[in-house]
Amino acid sequence: MSDPTFNGDVQASTFNDYIADVAYDNWFVETAYQQHMRAIGAIDPFGGGKLMEEPFIMGSPAAGSASPGTNFDIEHVQQLAAMAFSPRLYTSRDMLETFSVQVQNKGPNAKIKLKDLYYRNAIASIATNVEVDGYWHGQAAVSGQIASNRTTAVNGMAEALNDGLNNSWQGDVFTNYGQQVRNGAISSANNSIPFFFGNSDGSAAAISVRALIQFLIRQIQFCNGETPELTITTPNCFGYIASALQTQQQFTTSWEMKKGLLPSVPDMTGILFMGTVIHMDILTPGAAWGKSFPTSYIGTSNLTSTFTSASTATGATSQSNLPASTNITVGETIWPLHGKVWKYRPSDDPDFMFGARENQVYNNNTNDALLINLALNVYTPSPKMSGQGYGING
Repeated sequence: MSDPTFNGDVQASTFNDYIADVAYDNWFVETAYQQHMRAIGAIDPFGGGKLMEEPFIMGSPAAGSASPGTNFDIEHVQQLAAMAFSPRLYTSRDMLETFSVQVQNKGPNAKIKLKDLYYRNAIASIATNVEVDGYWHGQAAVSGQIASNRTTAVNGMAEALNDGLNNSWQGDVFTNYGQQVRNGAISSANNSIPFFFGNSDGSAAAISVRALIQFLIRQIQFCNGETPELTITTPNCFGYIASALQTQQQFTTSWEMKKGLLPSVPDMTGILFMGTVIHMDILTPGAAWGKSFPTSYIGTSNLTSTFTSASTATGATSQSNLPASTNITVGETIWPLHGKVWKYRPSDDPDFMFGARENQVYNNNTNDALLINLALNVYTPSPKMSGQGYGING
């Protein structure tokens, strides 16, 4: 028996007895992260050039107390620098059999327009891959620091939310971001310190309300007293947090769980705690990633595992809580994000803003190759205003 057992695209889309003109989407997911970024206007079209540049303040003039009549040796201190990111290209590929699409799938019996469906699925496929890649990085491999070469992918959160000393969730350490070296001339201006929720022996741990509070306070200190408005985590970790808060009912800070707590994500259930709304996102890296949805056409896996922490990791009593040179269990991850400092930079050229190319196959009488392109990058000019945490297992 063939697999799938029930017909193909054309027959499944042109039956006379279709009840509704709809195909249920069992493949792609609408995530809180994508909804929020679209709603707050994080999209900033890229108008051209070799690089996308973002200026940032890296220092300040010398200042301090002084006695009257003091003579100073005065020199200018560089106070402004710029990050630079190159555009990346994402392409979906499909083969159109034009006889089926243009001759058979038409008229009143074409309850679902196949070509429209293919276009929508292609765009959703690209958006899904961009989000999954957005948890990773877009840098070249570096021995002892970065395991994989990902220079075709967006410059994602793993490299953005790092400090050049402690490992991000997939085990890499990023000593530069936006072509600026961390902890050198710009000091820690582009740093965001990853946080390990686990134990000193490297094992993952159950999340506690106390640890969650400390993690969020670390983000508030860099956001003018504001908690990042969105915190995304895995479905498993969302459940762990809800259980921990339920157990700690006597805690004086209130929390609630319901739909519509964040206006940008009106139909999804979130947890409001300390000013941030925590949402589950099925594409967020975790120990059960990909177990409940199909992943065969997603180019990157966000399934977490273990890694050996860097010798530069700052230790269990530091802001990272990450022990050095230790086998680390990642478990579930959590990401408080200040949306206003994130940028999606798609090309403003319509051919590379989900633009379609239909190329005729030269030796076939009905087949056309359908290619849809999106040129963009995703990054933040202010890494310190967002964060990543991992090492959660209950």
